[in-house]
Amino acid sequence: QAHGGIINAMDAMGGARRGYGAPEIVTGGRDGRVCVWDPRQHDAPVAAFEPPEGLEAVPDCWTVAFGDSHCDGDRSVLAGYDNGDVKLFDLRNGQVRWERNLKNGVCAAEFDRRHIAMNKC
Repeated sequence: QAHGGIINAMDAMGGARRGYGAPEIVTGGRDGRVCVWDPRQHDAPVAAFEPPEGLEAVPDCWTVAFGDSHCDGDRSVLAGYDNGDVKLFDLRNGQVRWERNLKNGVCAAEFDRRHIAMNKC
């Protein structure tokens, strides 16, 4: 089981038609986790980003979006949370690339053109 509760958001990207890299699905859940799945591997996510330890209340992840998919080696995930956090995860390095708190819940986020190299941050 990858999420400890309800999955609030999902996005998918990749494959043969448009975009680079493996076909992947990203999910964001009530447990605050963001998981990236390869549909060819059924056992566990290929990447998982956990909420920080020691939080009094774990924020719900309300939205996820793939982007920065301009070559086979790069792809990022943008996640928005109910506490106003916005985090940009770099899948190549497995780290948070950028984060901000907007002070209000983030219920939608997307890349303007997710198949090109990011040119703003």
